[in-house]
Amino acid sequence: MTFQSITRHIPLLLLLAAVLAGRPVQGQQLVDYVVAVVDNEIILYSDVAEAVKMYRMQENEQEPEDLPSQLLKDMIDMRVVLAYARRDSVRVPAEQVNGAVRQIIDQYTERLGSEEALEQLVMNSGMTMRDWNRLLRRQKEEELLQRRLEEDRFGEVRVTGLEVARYYETHYESIPSNPVQLDLSHIMIASRPDPEVVAAMNARIEEIRRRIADGEDFGEMARRYSEDLNSARNGGDLGFFSRGTFMADFEEAAFALETGGVSPAVQTDVGLHIIKLEERRDDQIRVRHILVQIPKTDDDDHRALETISMLRQRILDGDETFSDAAAKYSEDLASASDGGHIGEFMLDQLLPEYQDALNAVSIDEMTEPIKVVDQGAVSYHIMRLNDRTGGDKFTLDDHFQEITNLAKFAKWNEERERWLLDLRRELYIDERGLDALP
Repeated sequence: MTFQSITRHIPLLLLLAAVLAGRPVQGQQLVDYVVAVVDNEIILYSDVAEAVKMYRMQENEQEPEDLPSQLLKDMIDMRVVLAYARRDSVRVPAEQVNGAVRQIIDQYTERLGSEEALEQLVMNSGMTMRDWNRLLRRQKEEELLQRRLEEDRFGEVRVTGLEVARYYETHYESIPSNPVQLDLSHIMIASRPDPEVVAAMNARIEEIRRRIADGEDFGEMARRYSEDLNSARNGGDLGFFSRGTFMADFEEAAFALETGGVSPAVQTDVGLHIIKLEERRDDQIRVRHILVQIPKTDDDDHRALETISMLRQRILDGDETFSDAAAKYSEDLASASDGGHIGEFMLDQLLPEYQDALNAVSIDEMTEPIKVVDQGAVSYHIMRLNDRTGGDKFTLDDHFQEITNLAKFAKWNEERERWLLDLRRELYIDERGLDALP
């Protein structure tokens, strides 16, 4: 497990969960009700629930606590704009809507790897593909219509240099900063089971392997002894897979086998495996495996923490340099040979526990030991901050165009709000809210 494997990747999609929990139900059915009326069109509670689902499929950032209320406000504004569009007979070409929908579907398919994976994600959200396509089409059509009306209404917003300077002064606290970039080194010590426990489990799996070599059926032995319960019921069969599906050590042993061959015991983060290659098909293989897990205890973590704390103290006492200690003891072999140096990272790309620890140290200092859990595997790290750049506010001299764009957007948004307010005065609007009940 390298440092790169546990840096934070921006999550691909939020998990789709029950929407607006705690609302009134009747039996198992949601009691729907009107939450707003705009002109002659109603907005239902179920419309907001669907909007929440769509938001969670399309947004990666942490959602606001009052997401349903914000979406309801946006839906009301959208209905106001649509009423204006109907009045002026504004339309969006069907092919433009089709293209926007197709682009979204293609993006999801590419990110998830297949259309089947997309269908599964949609199904997990409580929608059918037909429902999702219907909602997506409506969403894109309304967005394109709103964009067209706003472009016709506002065109290109212009700001003067004086307006940009005034915006910078007035909104200084919200002006972006240059991203913080860190140059880092680290030492990693993994939490490992007691060697005596590992030896006992090795003896157990070797006995299973001996019985297979003596003629007992691999599938039957998997059903009886494998602790991977999902595959054990199928005789240990994992089906066809390509490289990059399972752990590297497991795959290296599996792909090296001849058809019908059985591997020696292979240790991974989840335990000890015996692998049998059943079939090859192009770049895929089908294997069976038997897993014997290695019990882990809090003592395993404590030993790793003691080791890395001792190393940190030796470095502080001057007994060893950081780079020498990393080269000798770090279990991240990819960086150990370079004295633990792992390169440059944007601060906001790191795990939160790394961010907190590194924000507490100065250049050339070490963090306290950091515990990281990655897919059940525990490791401890000490980080050395070699250099830090960025973090300073944008300035008018160096970032005039970026600040100009912010000022333009603020001016555009002010004009849009005034326009919406004028439109609202011309329409009947009844905002009942999400707490309104029949």
